[in-house]
Amino acid sequence: MEQAIFGKEKILKFRRLADASTNKAAKLALQIEHTITYDTNSDSQMTKDGPINYDGGLTTSIEISAISTRDEVNEMLRQSVLKREVLEVWEIDLGSEKDGKYAAKYGQGRLSEWEDPANVEEAAQFTTTFNVNGELQDGEVSLTPDEIATIQYAFADTEPKTSGGSGE
Repeated sequence: MEQAIFGKEKILKFRRLADASTNKAAKLALQIEHTITYDTNSDSQMTKDGPINYDGGLTTSIEISAISTRDEVNEMLRQSVLKREVLEVWEIDLGSEKDGKYAAKYGQGRLSEWEDPANVEEAAQFTTTFNVNGELQDGEVSLTPDEIATIQYAFADTEPKTSGGSGE
């Protein structure tokens, strides 16, 4: 039987395109939700023989919401809106691991806005839209054990942890 895909298995990582030769992509912490939207702006023209349909091309965007943090990734994303910088984005499917690789979508583009409300009774969260240049590309990425550990901690024994061991 096929297994359901859960949203919590898909994470986003970002990097400024200008930093591609020097920095690794970084995970957006405390993600709440993201939605990839593929939109083909189709139109029709009525003719004497009936309507004909044509499309105006594909646009792709990613709506993102996350809890605001005081980390480098949040600041880099916010600054990229203010400075109109091109970013790289990866959507990584953590449930797709095969031979140490994970299915991913990759794109380049810009964030079009940054909204960061501060409600008195809730954690501050931001929303933004990433507009993809061209189309998202499918591929695979590798994640280091440290990256996996930051995404999901592993089961820990009740015994004290020893240096170099896992406390097993």
